[in-house]
Amino acid sequence: MDENKYPTDNSANPSASGFDSYPTPPKRTTKFKVNIDGLDNEPPAYVPTNPVRTQPAATRQRPATGKPVNDAARRANANARPTQTSRPQQPVPAKPRVQEQKKKKRKKKSQLQKERRKYKLIRGTLITLVCIICIAIVTATVSTMALSTINDILSLNKESSGVTVAVEIPEKADFNKVYDILCDNGLVKQKFLCKLFCKFRHYDKYYSSKQKKEIFIEYEPGVYYFETSNGIEEMLEQIKVSNNVARDTVRLTFPEGWTIAKIFERIEKYNVCTAEKLYANLDIVGKQFKFYDKIKAPNGRYLKAEGYIFPDTYDFYIGEQASSVLKKLFSNFQSKWTKEFTARAKELGMTRDQVITLASIIQREAKDSDEMPVVSSVLHNRLDHPELYPQLQMNSTKEYITAVNEYGLFNEVYYSIYLDAYNTYAVTGLPAGPICNPGLSAIKAALYPKDTNYFFFCHDSDGNIYLAETAEEHQRNTERILFD
Repeated sequence: MDENKYPTDNSANPSASGFDSYPTPPKRTTKFKVNIDGLDNEPPAYVPTNPVRTQPAATRQRPATGKPVNDAARRANANARPTQTSRPQQPVPAKPRVQEQKKKKRKKKSQLQKERRKYKLIRGTLITLVCIICIAIVTATVSTMALSTINDILSLNKESSGVTVAVEIPEKADFNKVYDILCDNGLVKQKFLCKLFCKFRHYDKYYSSKQKKEIFIEYEPGVYYFETSNGIEEMLEQIKVSNNVARDTVRLTFPEGWTIAKIFERIEKYNVCTAEKLYANLDIVGKQFKFYDKIKAPNGRYLKAEGYIFPDTYDFYIGEQASSVLKKLFSNFQSKWTKEFTARAKELGMTRDQVITLASIIQREAKDSDEMPVVSSVLHNRLDHPELYPQLQMNSTKEYITAVNEYGLFNEVYYSIYLDAYNTYAVTGLPAGPICNPGLSAIKAALYPKDTNYFFFCHDSDGNIYLAETAEEHQRNTERILFD
């Protein structure tokens, strides 16, 4: 052992420093006894795991502070419980106060739980009520829309208000156009759902297995009168073309020389269509024909269509649409007017409307078809010599306005206007328009008059005609009729 490692005790030397004084190392002592009876180095029953080194009761100096440290004090400090010097030790509260705080915490927690349960209950109730209200609103809305749609389609529960709506369908209108017009006139409430139904029912188009393609539905132009209680299917069926299958028919004959007012009166009498609807559709249906657009309508002309309803025998459906009826009448006139008539009118320097106007006068003035060419010659002679006879002076033209006025179609103001326009005793040349609907014989007589020099004619009570070339001769004929 190195002697410098453990120097001798210098505590007796007061001049020595703390760094130079070290304690004398302790002597190791064995705590067990050797068994002399044969057990070599057997440890005793108890061996301390941490034997304490015995040191002399000498003190040593700490290098930092230089304070003496006692080994006994060191051991006491080692066995003692360390104390916290960083924070002051809290005093232990009394036991009753701890229980009171726990009780308050439990009470507060219970109160919060009750409030939370109450909040959840109120929130759940409100959500349930909102859901019920929403479901009720949606159900009511859907139910209302469903009932309204059914009413629009089938008119099951519609109230018959008696309100009639006039609907004008233009030419070449397809399903979408017709449907929009019906909606705009307030005849359909549920526009979207009813339109889906109509398309499902093929009111817009259908597939033709014969032609192997889709065919679009055609709708008849004209003015239609619908009740507010009518269903959408009923209205579309009336407007559709060829909607008269398997219906009762009636055959009507219109004599030559009848006015439109008289013709319409007969059509209404046999339940084909009302006169009101026919008047409303005249111009709309007439525009579908080329000749109608060429007709001039001067001031004072009563009806543009007068003269173009060809007198003939027709078959009509009971309850037929006005547009369909007029289409038959106008189509018949168009077929009767030939290219030969057009060429002949051009030779005479006359328009078709002038020829029909002249033919209408011939129709009313002549006794029969044999007399028509002679009467036509008188009228042509007067028209060709306006310097001598500027007025035609035909009584039939004044009688036309008087006869039409009996139907109550216009008031006194219009009566005066029309009379001035049709009175050939005051009007130079032809009147404002035809005074009746002439037949084919009258039209031919207007185009091919007899070659004469007559400027006057009159009839007796038996219908015999008296012709004259001069006014004096015509005066004598008139006196003969009156006094004989």
